[in-house]
Amino acid sequence: MAPFDSLDGGRMAVIVDPAGAALGVWQLGRHAGAQVVNEPNAWTMSVLLCDDPEPARAFYAAVFGWDAEPFALGDREGTLWRLPGYVGGEPGQPVPRDVVAVMAPAFGRPAAWVVNFWVEDADATAAAAPGLGGTVVAGPFDTAISRDAVIADPSGAVFSVSTAPSGH
Repeated sequence: MAPFDSLDGGRMAVIVDPAGAALGVWQLGRHAGAQVVNEPNAWTMSVLLCDDPEPARAFYAAVFGWDAEPFALGDREGTLWRLPGYVGGEPGQPVPRDVVAVMAPAFGRPAAWVVNFWVEDADATAAAAPGLGGTVVAGPFDTAISRDAVIADPSGAVFSVSTAPSGH
């Protein structure tokens, strides 16, 4: 979708990366974005679910200047995307503060950007999903920094949940 104005929110466009994942890009206006982050039951990270990571790594490096760093994601490999010089998040969070996004396996689903929410208990959240009409796509599983699950809501929209280890 070509660039367009978003009321007082700024300017936006929708693009598709080489893996086929759509994403919106946003030029800041008066709206400052998320006000609650990195807290239980709030947004914490944007995640690209993708089973063919190499084209995506090259694309996001070229478009946004992100550096890709592999990390263990259960029995698979994920990617931390870092933006040199960026300092965000909160001191003491389990993800380095220059990390702007994560890439993880899509488990055979089409590539897509999803949101990740910190929750008090990823296992309990995943266990509750089917009773609420959702589906557990993957997990729960352990990563180097969290306990995660990938869930689809009743309409099929996918998101992930993470529980930070004690002390984070």
